[in-house]
Amino acid sequence: MTSPPDGHDPVSPVAALAVQVDLLRRDMEALTSKTSELTSTQRQHTILLDGLAELRNQIDHILELVTGQDDNTPATWFWLTMPAQERDERLTELSDWIDTVLSIQYPDYTAGHIRNCWPNHPEARWELAWLYHLWTRAYLADHPAPKDAADWHDRWAPGVIRRLDAVMRRCEAGCRRQTVPETSFDTPQPTEV
Repeated sequence: MTSPPDGHDPVSPVAALAVQVDLLRRDMEALTSKTSELTSTQRQHTILLDGLAELRNQIDHILELVTGQDDNTPATWFWLTMPAQERDERLTELSDWIDTVLSIQYPDYTAGHIRNCWPNHPEARWELAWLYHLWTRAYLADHPAPKDAADWHDRWAPGVIRRLDAVMRRCEAGCRRQTVPETSFDTPQPTEV
């Protein structure tokens, strides 16, 4: 066997190339493995981000429930279907608020406009219940907004008082705070012709 000129081994460059190809193959496998890990991590992050988004939605919903209405707020007081005992309790609560807050704190607003017989008037029960509800939101909420108080004073209270003034002016002289008749909560029956 004759050896190549200059003492070069013909296998050496091929062997060196094979070593380099092997190193490149290992690098490629390592990169492929890291890419797979990154893809897996991205999937996990996507799942976590979706979970965080869902958690945020749940927290927002809970905050709405906490700062919003509960089952005892006047907004849920539907007089027509309320059991008698609950209706009596709500009327007592509303009367207490009218007597201790509305009439005392706003005497010039209410004088002559809201008479003691208001429970005998369905319009008054509806109007005063939601006015009470809005007042509790404006003043008794954990984080009351000044805008709510401003709306209560500028819009809601004057509107209710104006509408009730018209109802109270038509009130009969003999109408004084009496027990609210059960039939006043019932659906009106059609008159026969």
